Amino acid sequence: MVSDARIKLELNNALGGTDFAVGKRISGKVRDSYLLPGGRRALVTTDRVSAFDRILGTIPFKGQVLNQIAAYWFEATKDIVPNHVISTPDPNVMVVAECEQLPLEFIVRGYITGVTETSAWTNYARGARVICGNKLPDGLRKDQKLERPILTPTTKHEVHDRNISRDEAISEGLISPELFDEAAAVCFKMFEAGTREAAKRGLILVDTKYELGLLNGKLVVSDEIHTPDSSRYWYADTYEELFAKGEPQRKLDKEYVREWLAARGFRGEGEPPALTDEVRIEAAKRYITAYELITGRDFIPAEGAIAPRVEAALKKL
Repeated sequence: MVSDARIKLELNNALGGTDFAVGKRISGKVRDSYLLPGGRRALVTTDRVSAFDRILGTIPFKGQVLNQIAAYWFEATKDIVPNHVISTPDPNVMVVAECEQLPLEFIVRGYITGVTETSAWTNYARGARVICGNKLPDGLRKDQKLERPILTPTTKHEVHDRNISRDEAISEGLISPELFDEAAAVCFKMFEAGTREAAKRGLILVDTKYELGLLNGKLVVSDEIHTPDSSRYWYADTYEELFAKGEPQRKLDKEYVREWLAARGFRGEGEPPALTDEVRIEAAKRYITAYELITGRDFIPAEGAIAPRVEAALKKL
């Protein structure tokens, strides 16, 4: 495990953004992408952290962790579902095939939980019993395992993500019935694989977000898979005890940051509180722990200034 002192040294080295002269740059919440010749795109995973649809600052080593976990899962699942990865030339960089992204994010949930406006638990606690077309029974408790996983898509490219059902997505012209159903089948297959592998490592894959696209007319998984940013993980050994007591689960994801913000009254509106060094260090430790538990590998922090290293890797592409 990387020490607190080592993480503290990286507080001022975290990669907040990039602006390299290597192709057209497109900036997202966490990744900066560069369009390259030959139908390729370089995805640079920065250390930016976002929650409640807002960028909130940086977490040391976060970009390296996310990129390497995504690379691990893309390799581990390529025989289950094809993906868009070409290579990973740097700890923070992934080169992928350019594909036509679907206009929805597909969230698979095995448990009912969460604190955001689009979370299943937030809506259920307010009285909703049909969430994105899924009928839920009365009497569920926060963090309860669902009878079977459900799919709760959200929109993309809007100011705030919006829950949407299959029928709504089709009626709004966002996707065809056939493509939606194919995407749903892919997502459930990926979630089953992720759940199985997480269990081997003493973890519960609670819920996760998938992004998919079309590459040469074929559906592929894109963006990231089963990372702490796109997924919620709990420790399996204490789940039953904590659930029985109605106490919060032990978490291995960025829910720590969300809950720290929510405890200070921030849920996406107004000015967010600045992340303290203590919060950034604790979040970094959780990301690193997630990497080691999820992959079964030791985390080896990259050395030196991140931006020059990433720029050098991009210029070789």
